[in-house]
Amino acid sequence: MQTLSAIYKGQRVVELFEDIDLPKNIVVLVVIPKQENERELRSQLRSAAEVVFAKLWDNEGDEVWNECLFSSRSLQRLRI
Repeated sequence: MQTLSAIYKGQRVVELFEDIDLPKNIVVLVVIPKQENERELRSQLRSAAEVVFAKLWDNEGDEVWNECLFSSRSLQRLRI
């Protein structure tokens, strides 16, 4: 999922602030915040994302990858 900023131009037109490569006629989801304060909204979204990412990253199964990464870096230092 990708989050983009845009402005509503009226008559069902939403203009993105940046160019992106999307297939023609792709279905998108438009979320309209009720908060007037954009900074507060971004803070709330960031907090929500951190909760989700923490659940993904705090995974004991990932310890195997951490050990491999640590071993790989240790070996690279020894070669230098």
